[in-house]
Amino acid sequence: MKNLISTVMLLTMITLLSAFTSNVTDGTFTVDSGASQVKWTGYHLAKSYEHNGFVKIKSGKFSVSDGKLTAGEFVIDMNTISNSDVTDAKDNAKLVNHLKSDDFFGVKKFPEAKLLIKGSEPTASGLRVTADLTIRGITKSILFDATLKEADGGKVEATATITVQRTDFEVMYGWKVSNAMLSGEFKMDVKLVGVKS
Repeated sequence: MKNLISTVMLLTMITLLSAFTSNVTDGTFTVDSGASQVKWTGYHLAKSYEHNGFVKIKSGKFSVSDGKLTAGEFVIDMNTISNSDVTDAKDNAKLVNHLKSDDFFGVKKFPEAKLLIKGSEPTASGLRVTADLTIRGITKSILFDATLKEADGGKVEATATITVQRTDFEVMYGWKVSNAMLSGEFKMDVKLVGVKS
């Protein structure tokens, strides 16, 4: 009886995992920059309020096999950082310019950020992705959850929420013990739409 229960549970898990991976076409996909987006969210200390906006994907490709992300490389154009929540034009420009400055992303010296997909494994809700993230010329290994699904026109859509520890990339503004005012992390909500190459 115990063996039967174990077998049923195993088959159930396999079925659940298959449901998230079986309907995605294998192949290599080129990112449609116009249909893809990266939304960033930065927080005040204790997340009492936030700022958010977008940054554009310059280029990218990713590979899918057996419903998993097996490889990928994406270039983010840091010069395209924008803000969505500050309505006053002067204040908006001031914030964006500050984000581009050496206090934050040093865009003049580091105009691109990169994400290199190294592989993924299925989970109960999608995929657990291993990747290298490069910001300000510093590369760190990260893990994040993602989903893959078929999109219209034979395209594939990948979505993920990536939490970044900004101090790992020497984005230190507002983080000294004496004047800590910003959270040590920010979030990127990523949607990638890929066209089969």
